[in-house]
Amino acid sequence: MPKIQKSDKILRVIGPPVGTIKYDMDIHDGNLTYQSLLKNINLDKWYYTNKKIPYIHNEYGYRSDNLSLINNNDYLLSFGCSHTYGQGLFYEDTYSYKISKSLNLKNINLGIPASGVRIQQYNTTLFVNSFAKIRLPKYVIYQYPNDYRVTLSTEGDSERGSALEVTTIGAADDAYINSEYTQKYYLKNQGEKYLQDLVAPLQLNNIWKALGVPVYHITFNDFPQEYKSDLQDFKILNIRESTYSQEEYLYYKARDLSHNGIQYNDKVKEIILNKIKNGQRKQ
Repeated sequence: MPKIQKSDKILRVIGPPVGTIKYDMDIHDGNLTYQSLLKNINLDKWYYTNKKIPYIHNEYGYRSDNLSLINNNDYLLSFGCSHTYGQGLFYEDTYSYKISKSLNLKNINLGIPASGVRIQQYNTTLFVNSFAKIRLPKYVIYQYPNDYRVTLSTEGDSERGSALEVTTIGAADDAYINSEYTQKYYLKNQGEKYLQDLVAPLQLNNIWKALGVPVYHITFNDFPQEYKSDLQDFKILNIRESTYSQEEYLYYKARDLSHNGIQYNDKVKEIILNKIKNGQRKQ
């Protein structure tokens, strides 16, 4: 869960202390769905057998290079949910890390698991306000999460004082079904969802366009954008998984058997690098 105080430069993700290692097995081994899928895996063939995924976070709680490195280095800036965060993947296997290293850039990855598009809007505004005058990114990537996710905030306390707690709930959550807000504006009438489809991509694109920074919009089959503005002159590229047989598909998943695996992140890397290369040619 992210929080923010008036003094924060971006949303601060609450989790283990900076530099502390948290391992994926501590998260997934109690997951009944994971345990059920694991029974279908031949551990002698599985890449992740006897491997643990370490999650290490920077000073703001992101699985990313430190924000302080922005002062002296060119960097790739990425926004997204758990797919961008790299749930179930080694940090070096995430698409943002692969792209940044291919371009000799620092990797500023602001992916937050289970987050929605509103989180990206908030963090974009905060990030530009805090860092644009210091150093602009070389490239920006937006990975759009499921557009039925709803982001809300409550007032709470933190170790540093009063803070706003920002929570995203998904359509599968009981809180989503029982909420009067989501019932009225997302389920009975999809106006809020359509408004997000219509305006959020335009806003995010135009911020960086005004600053002269190339921006790339992608989704992993989560953001169909059912209500698209006639003024939108760019596409949100839907990058799909390759087709695997029922017997082999789990071996191509990440360590948690839910998120996209190494080969998929390689595919995303190649697509973005080709777009960057072609864009540079046009210039």
